[in-house]
Amino acid sequence: MADKKVTALTAATSSATADLAHIITDVATGATNKKITLANFLTKIPGFIGFSDTPQTATDETEPNVTSLLTLLVTTTASTAEMGAGIQGQLKVLVFITDGGDQVLTPDTMNDGTTLTFADAGDAAILMWIGAAGWAPISLAGPGTPGAGPTVG
Repeated sequence: MADKKVTALTAATSSATADLAHIITDVATGATNKKITLANFLTKIPGFIGFSDTPQTATDETEPNVTSLLTLLVTTTASTAEMGAGIQGQLKVLVFITDGGDQVLTPDTMNDGTTLTFADAGDAAILMWIGAAGWAPISLAGPGTPGAGPTVG
């Protein structure tokens, strides 16, 4: 193992919090090879996290996917769509950008409700998948008066 290049190692397709990663510390003063658990690494990320995936645009009856963090909702007429299950702790951001009629979203499973209705352009929701209870709205916002945003039905 000591004679292998990192690029020659078999790629992992999943990980666990106890898994180890190779890091190099003190690069400026005296580089040192070290190991760190993924759990320890992920709890010490300094600052802003940016997501670089391409947003999905879901028009009318198109189902928001669960593989992109951000889905932009567009309607040309009043529409309904479903949304599949996520994985534990997954976030999903939905923003209604073009209002041609209400967008009623019915997740497969939703905590404290069965639908989200986006009525005005600018309505936005951040959902978190919490396991058997399904998608939980952790933020609902919209333009205009306080309390505006998508409604839970």
